[in-house]
Amino acid sequence: MESRDVTPNWDAFTGICSIAFGVIYGTAAYTMPRAAFGNPMDPIYFPLGIAAISVFIGLLLLVKSNFGASIQAYKDITNEDASRKNDRKRILYTCIISVAYALLFEHLGYVISTFFFMFLMLTITSGKKAWKQSTIVAISFSVGIFFVFSSLLSISLPPLPFFE
Repeated sequence: MESRDVTPNWDAFTGICSIAFGVIYGTAAYTMPRAAFGNPMDPIYFPLGIAAISVFIGLLLLVKSNFGASIQAYKDITNEDASRKNDRKRILYTCIISVAYALLFEHLGYVISTFFFMFLMLTITSGKKAWKQSTIVAISFSVGIFFVFSSLLSISLPPLPFFE
């Protein structure tokens, strides 16, 4: 018999993720450079506060959560239909591409990183068959916005790496 007397939820998983985020963020915040004058810890207090709040909320979620309900939510998600699984994959790919874009933005410059970001996002939404259209839109957008910001608005965006 399947246990369906609990409403599936992600509270336990969310609590674990919140604690992990708080610990990692807090560790990174603590390794930040100290202030040259005044209280050396001043730049660190706010990020450490965010980390502490994240860990606290994660602990509250874990204490109040029903692990059985979180396991049931995981079972439900693994038994979804193909369409919903495809949607979840697209969401995951979008998150990965967005993080990669943020990490590569300064190193590759605005035009190159935005081209790859736009091209990959358009490929996710439009499919691989529309690669020509996706390429044209991505190039036009990234070069056009770079021109608008640098020439018309006089706002500098990260340049191409070989033009620095």
